[in-house]
Amino acid sequence: MFGRRKQPRLRDVMREMSYSGSTELRSPEDIDRELSEEEAEAEEENRVVDPIEENSERAYEELREAEAVHTDLKVGCVALCALLLIGMIWARPVWRYAAGVAVGAVVAVYLLVHMYRSIGWALTMDPQRAERYARGRSAIRYAVVLLSAVAVMVGLGRTAGIGCILSIIMIKPAAYLQPFTAKLRRKMGLRG
Repeated sequence: MFGRRKQPRLRDVMREMSYSGSTELRSPEDIDRELSEEEAEAEEENRVVDPIEENSERAYEELREAEAVHTDLKVGCVALCALLLIGMIWARPVWRYAAGVAVGAVVAVYLLVHMYRSIGWALTMDPQRAERYARGRSAIRYAVVLLSAVAVMVGLGRTAGIGCILSIIMIKPAAYLQPFTAKLRRKMGLRG
């Protein structure tokens, strides 16, 4: 729990020693060797196999693709937020719901931009520092979502707050619809 490794119970040790299916027990050295081999395989899987050289043509191509995906996400999110305006049929007062959706769309686009920039910066750092940086940036995004939803709800009312929250949630469906958005933008000639 607090830095100590959890020790296996006797039943688990005996089960592991007799894992081979036969009646004879395996030695603890064999078990340790197998565990170290499994750990080495796991480290091998996490190793970067195909690093991209800095300032290479491939690096620029990957960067262009990442920017295109980011644009697809923003376009998809704004389009889905525009679809939320259909809710004005049922919402009363209409202008408050529309204002909440608009504020939520702006916050959602801000969150996408913030996430894109945070990932870019985190990729330039060493792993431990990048993890701390990513956690901090994630906390900032959570705070922005919470504060914007509360501010809209307090300032414009419950109807606007619902519209704002629905717009912010549209980030997730926009991510799922990104391949469709990319295909649509290619057909329209807006994506290279």
